[in-house]
Amino acid sequence: MSTFIKKGYLATTIAAVLASTISPVMAQDAGETEGAKGKELEKIVVTAQRRAQSIQEVPVAVTAIGAADLELKQVSNVLDLQYAIPNISLATNTGTASGARIFLRGVGEDESRVSADPAVGVYVDGVYVGRQVGALFDLVDLERVEVLRGPQGTLYGRNSNGGAIKLISKAPELNENYGLLKATVGSDGRLDGRFTGNFGLSDTAAIRTTVLSKSRDGFHTVNPNGDFADQAGTEAGEKETKAFRIALYNEFNEDWNMNLAFDYTKDNSDPVPDSVAEANDADDNLFTVEPVPGVTCSAATPAAFLSIGCFNDYRSEVETSGLSLNVQGQMGEYDIGFLTGYRQMEDDLSSRIGFPYTQQTDQDQFSQEITVSSNYQGAFNFVTGVYYFTEDVQMDSVFVFPSELGIETEAYAAFLQSTYEFNETLTLTTGIRYTDESKEIDALMLVSGGNRNEDLDFSNTTYNIALNNQFSKEIMGYVSYSTGFKSGGWSPDCFAVEVACFLPVEEEELDAFEVGVRSDLLDNRLRLNATYFYNNYDNLQIASTVPGLGFTRFNVDETKISGFELEALFEVSESLTINATLGTIDGEYKKLTLAQAGGLTNNGSSPGCNGEVSVECAKKLELKNAPDYKGTIGFTHRMPVGEGELTSRIDFSFEDDSYSLVANAPAHALTSVGTIINARIAYEPNDEKWAVALWGKNLSDEVYARAAVAGDFSQYAADPLTWGADFEYRF
Repeated sequence: MSTFIKKGYLATTIAAVLASTISPVMAQDAGETEGAKGKELEKIVVTAQRRAQSIQEVPVAVTAIGAADLELKQVSNVLDLQYAIPNISLATNTGTASGARIFLRGVGEDESRVSADPAVGVYVDGVYVGRQVGALFDLVDLERVEVLRGPQGTLYGRNSNGGAIKLISKAPELNENYGLLKATVGSDGRLDGRFTGNFGLSDTAAIRTTVLSKSRDGFHTVNPNGDFADQAGTEAGEKETKAFRIALYNEFNEDWNMNLAFDYTKDNSDPVPDSVAEANDADDNLFTVEPVPGVTCSAATPAAFLSIGCFNDYRSEVETSGLSLNVQGQMGEYDIGFLTGYRQMEDDLSSRIGFPYTQQTDQDQFSQEITVSSNYQGAFNFVTGVYYFTEDVQMDSVFVFPSELGIETEAYAAFLQSTYEFNETLTLTTGIRYTDESKEIDALMLVSGGNRNEDLDFSNTTYNIALNNQFSKEIMGYVSYSTGFKSGGWSPDCFAVEVACFLPVEEEELDAFEVGVRSDLLDNRLRLNATYFYNNYDNLQIASTVPGLGFTRFNVDETKISGFELEALFEVSESLTINATLGTIDGEYKKLTLAQAGGLTNNGSSPGCNGEVSVECAKKLELKNAPDYKGTIGFTHRMPVGEGELTSRIDFSFEDDSYSLVANAPAHALTSVGTIINARIAYEPNDEKWAVALWGKNLSDEVYARAAVAGDFSQYAADPLTWGADFEYRF
């Protein structure tokens, strides 16, 4: 039986089983709702404002996903948040294996090289992760994920203009000894294994550890011709990851405790290979990599200029590790926290991004944060603190020509956020943060001798003000105004030595206005949260090809982005739950120069420009990675079977077409995704000793790409249909 037939058969089977379990009960449960109350929604507690608060009481756009829902919704990696969060766009950075290209509300950063900082901050147990490479974390043994949308310029100030993703691990539990073994087998040779153990050392100390191994065959087949024809049939894109985490928790006394954690990941997964776009492909298959029609591979071609389908050296080794110490305590009416973090990342990459590309990166960072939070009985409370961050990163790369790039960063910040309750319903939140940051570059293009050695200093004061009112027990509304800041940097490229060699970019600033409603209706069975936002960016940082300069980075004077976000959760009955998310984005460039228009349109190559550079044409462009709408609807059904429970879950996700390149061109830069269907069926006995699940992702086997390169018709395919089974044993 062919692989295609097997996949299609399994997809049909999973869909049929889900339909048979969910469809009848939907009709039944809908009929029962009128006479049966159904169960209430669970209260979700978040720390988005550095305090434990109900998510329905926080005047911030935040989505939280707990451990149980992460498994239910098949969110096992940062990439899997794709449809779980309104207005988020996620992909692997072009040509990498574990680089995180994250866009929120139309703003992000897809340049993973070391001279550009993320626009959406990723935080591991409170520690900011400075690099995009290695940031596609496997979400293992987490308590929850919190995604904050919009600028986090007060409490999470460093380069979190677009938002923040907080990964919060499960802490060791006192007086508890247990373990968990989990295995996954699936399509394309997938084999995962995981062990988690919690060991109570005493009444005041415990250790928790997790070991993970993941592997999978590649989705792609490389088929060179000509002199390299003997390499045809080579597999590319395989996954191989091993990870380890251990945490020690200790209570010194009833007021003070600490959590010391170490994590290590070695990811030898291949980078996502580039394929010829289907419209220009010889076999119309995005998962085969062959030359563009008419091109013949030749051994006489220098390695740095091998074309798509002739290059066959896709490989990557990424090692990341981190050590964090979180000390928490109380002194009278104050909570005090000391968070120390140290992280390292090394990578060795060989890929193809328009041309063959190699890089070796060595990065280390250190951060220290001290916070003080009040616990007054009165109307006023505050959170204040200081933050320090330093990073040293060196990257040696070959992209047509070899180059060396070193960046040193040092940042200081002080912040204060306060709340004042005018009465039992009306609360004012205000915050301010001062940031002082210095960066130093030492860069050299070896062949041409082009170089840049300079220091840049940035200082900025960001603030926010929010007014929220509890209109009733069920409904809260808020309005907020906040600012954001992303420090400047440099382009990692030096193609036009005299005029565009590691060009600097200015800092990016943001003014954001937001209105939100949080509600729990129908006797706390329907949660309906809606948010409207309006963001105005000054000097938005862009990476694109600029006429006369080559590929570089530049600023756009003014950009406006607005949109709407909706999250709904409805407990139809004791057994049936429906959830939905929807996000819309309306973005446009408001003010720009003719030179900026040339960069945005790639010298007038954008649709409707007719080969001419004009401000008017540039203003009509859509922002990249910002579909006009994107959403999902999911159904979860639980039913008793024998001495246990059968849980069925199916999600339908959809989005509008969008572009992965700034110029909205060429044609293969269009990201067009059909309806994505994910499903899972799990059985667990009442004693909760074991569980088994059958799952499938992209059951409709949609073929699409979220990233592209203008040259060679290159696209980077997203995952096709995959399926598998999970087996879990607890002891």
